[in-house]
Amino acid sequence: MRIFGRKKKAESPELTLVQVQESGKYDFFAALAKALLLFLLVYGALGGFLSAIQLDYNNGLCMLVLFALAFILSAVYETGKKWLTNLVSFLVFVAYLYVAVANYWVINSGYYAVLNRIYEMARLYFRVQTGMEHSLVVEETYVTVTAFVLFFGMVGVILLNIMLQNKSSLLKVVLLTLTPYVVLFYLESSPDLIYMIFLLTGYLTVAILQRGNVREKISRQTRYILPLAAVLAVLLVRLTAFLLPEFIYSNMIPKNAVKEASERQMSRYAQFGLMALFPQGSSGTGVSGGMLSKSSAVIPTYETVLLVRYTPYDLQPVYLKAFTGKDYLGDRWSEAEDEPLETGFKEGRGIMEVEKLDDADRFDYQPYYTDEEMTRTLDNVTYYTYYPAVGDADEVSSQADDAYLYVPVSCKNAVERVCWDAGLWGTGEEIAAQITEYFQDNYSYTLRPGFYFGNPDYITHFLLESKRGYCAHFASAATMLFRQMGIPARYVEGYAFSYYNVVEEGTLVEGAKYSDYYEGYAPIGETALIEMAIPDAYAHAWVEIYVDGKGWIVVDPTPARADGENSMSFWEVFMNGGGEGTNVNIAESNLGAYLETALGGITYVLLGAAALFGIGYGAVYLLRVQREKKLPGRERVQLAYGRLQSYLSRKHRDFRKLRTLREQLQWIKSHSRIEISREQEESLYQVYFAEKADCDCEELCRQLRKMRSALKLLNRS
Repeated sequence: MRIFGRKKKAESPELTLVQVQESGKYDFFAALAKALLLFLLVYGALGGFLSAIQLDYNNGLCMLVLFALAFILSAVYETGKKWLTNLVSFLVFVAYLYVAVANYWVINSGYYAVLNRIYEMARLYFRVQTGMEHSLVVEETYVTVTAFVLFFGMVGVILLNIMLQNKSSLLKVVLLTLTPYVVLFYLESSPDLIYMIFLLTGYLTVAILQRGNVREKISRQTRYILPLAAVLAVLLVRLTAFLLPEFIYSNMIPKNAVKEASERQMSRYAQFGLMALFPQGSSGTGVSGGMLSKSSAVIPTYETVLLVRYTPYDLQPVYLKAFTGKDYLGDRWSEAEDEPLETGFKEGRGIMEVEKLDDADRFDYQPYYTDEEMTRTLDNVTYYTYYPAVGDADEVSSQADDAYLYVPVSCKNAVERVCWDAGLWGTGEEIAAQITEYFQDNYSYTLRPGFYFGNPDYITHFLLESKRGYCAHFASAATMLFRQMGIPARYVEGYAFSYYNVVEEGTLVEGAKYSDYYEGYAPIGETALIEMAIPDAYAHAWVEIYVDGKGWIVVDPTPARADGENSMSFWEVFMNGGGEGTNVNIAESNLGAYLETALGGITYVLLGAAALFGIGYGAVYLLRVQREKKLPGRERVQLAYGRLQSYLSRKHRDFRKLRTLREQLQWIKSHSRIEISREQEESLYQVYFAEKADCDCEELCRQLRKMRSALKLLNRS
């Protein structure tokens, strides 16, 4: 037995635990009490989290399995047979590993189902219209979430069982079980009361055990403490609810400056998940001027860039053209000269106001078939007179430049191969329908296409390798496919919004006369002036093809997104308060389904676990440092020398046999290059043996820490 370790503190006289009579009999109720403590902590964390995000799963099955696992571990530990405890722990681990491997995709889908629900809640909280959505390999959410709870519940039971057996502090238990609630607190979502009582009961039990300085037979003490803690937890919750009702509590809590500062980043996370934390691999949105980015993701800010005022006239999307690409250069498009579109549409005429909110924006955003002579600009507002594509069109006589038929060598092989695979033939409009269908069936829309390295051609990489991308990928590739088939085509960028967007986001402009903004034929009848706030996320790329007699027409080859067109009449929406079926379903307005690989999911989990571990370890370390600073000088010296003893005992077997301070100091001097002065020796003797230590304890602690660091360096070398 060492005489130089830290002195044991006297037990607090304020709290006396029940004295347990030692006996050789097996204590079933002690094992049951410890199992119940494990269950309350684990299920209070997991069940409370899932109740707050409102996901359905097999609650009864999860409770039964996790309590059974907790009881098995507790019952075996209570036998006191170490070999049996180790054997059962090993078997539990093997069973856990088998469950994880055999049901990997089910658990994986459950994990992503939980993430999808959190993203949905965050979008509602931040009022974001579109955002992140993971695709699920197994779509039966009830089954997958149940598997997820069982999987992580088993992890929690095993970890907490080890922590309680090693007398872990309340802080470590709280860090493990309360961490999932951080997201809920941020989004102001509340778990069911029963789960909070579970957690509070567990915390009170651990706190009493820790305060009572219980070192042995924790389970036997728990059988007496747990019922008391449960009663205290219920009374505490009821008393708090009585003295501080929810509405009073909400009014008392001030605005959190830290939370307000983080809301912008958190709203981006709600849209794009962890990719929002790595903006180096992403590009912004808005009109790029023909630049084709190799970045791994496009992350819009959803800030308004344009205000558009016009009268809706049909159910087709509205395209505001800003940039026309002519020559494909591998990583960008050259800009075509200003070529006003000749139109044969004369049955309707409208006026559209486009207000730019960014003075530095060099582009003009004009609707199709604009009358250039009637266009005028005042400050940042441009007034366009245009002829929408409604009714029958007269034949036009314009011609297309031969440059719009050129396919560069860099992508020609890929383009020829896809034209053959897709079986393209017919007129320009027939081929347009074939290309759109081929992309819909064989390619995926995503704002996260991933990096590609080296110097592969942008279009070649998309058509033959990745087969996933956003509008710029589809429009660039489609332009070359049309050209290969002998149809003049050009790449276009601008902003686009649908009738669905108008219904859900547009606002009526009061006092404006319909006849001042539109006259003539409109397929949906007379409407009214609408103002649309256009965010950068509405930036889009499409194709124009030339058709003899019709001129340049719009073809949008990008696969349809999850948001559908709203076919309700204009006045049903704007005059009847929206009517039935007009509520925005966030899940229906997603930007796309993001296919996450299993490796990516595991990486995210490991990164999150590592971050939580780092935060927890840092917090525990800081608390330990602060606690040690409050100790008397002699105790700090003994603690520092005890750590030096422990380090040398682990590294050198012969050091463990030394029992006196003199022998240990002599060993250090003879087995290392560390010099220990006579003054340091005398100071240590005073600390351990004198009634009063007449030395600088703070300086002695510093020297001992320095000595331990020097010994570590010597051992490494």
